[in-house]
Formats: sequence, structure tokens, C-alpha cells
Amino acid sequence: MFELREIHRAIGELAYVIAKASKGLSLEEKKAFMEIVEAELSMDAWAAESRFEILDEKLHPSIDHAYNEAIHEFKLYKSHLTPELKKKTLTVARKVAEVCGKTEMEEFILDRLERDLNTL
Repeated sequence: MFELREIHRAIGELAYVIAKASKGLSLEEKKAFMEIVEAELSMDAWAAESRFEILDEKLHPSIDHAYNEAIHEFKLYKSHLTPELKKKTLTVARKVAEVCGKTEMEEFILDRLERDLNTL
């Protein structure tokens, strides 16, 4: 179960990257993220939500750093990263991008994420 929690946290980190890649994080975007992750991850949403909040309120990492950390987690626990979890990761990221207005930078990150997940 530890591995799944870390994967869910990495999903939260990627959502932070997508949201941060636009103009910043508005209250509306934060609320939308919470709704999206709860709909996609159900009972496991808390892990993604807590990672997102820590990054937003305390750490403020660069987009590159947060993205690389999330991919590192996926690589560490790739034996637990099922096709379903990969699909949920992309779904959360895409939905967050839609809420944020889907900028060129977000499109680039989504394309990169899809390629990186396909290699795992």
C-alpha cells in the first residue's frame, strides 16, 4: 500500500506542475483540482491532495523539479504503476489543464508526461 500512496502523491505533484505552468494557482484552480482528484482517485485522493497542498503552501518547487520528482516516484514504483493508474494520471493532468486554460506549456508537459509514462 505504501507504493500506491507514493504513486498517488506523484499524481498530485504532476497536477501541481500543470496548474503552476499556467499563470499560477488561483483558488478556483485549487478547488477544481480537489474535485478532479476526488472523482478520479476516490478514497485515495487524500495522498494527491496533501502533496499538492504541501507544494503550493510550503515548498514552491520549480516546474522542472516537481515534474522530475514525480517521474522519479513513478520509476521507483513502476511495478505498481498499472495501466489503469497511468490512465488516471493522464486524466487528472488533462482535466487540471482544462481548468487552467491549457497553455502551450501545459500541452508540452502533457505530451512529455504521456511519453514518459509509456516508457515505464
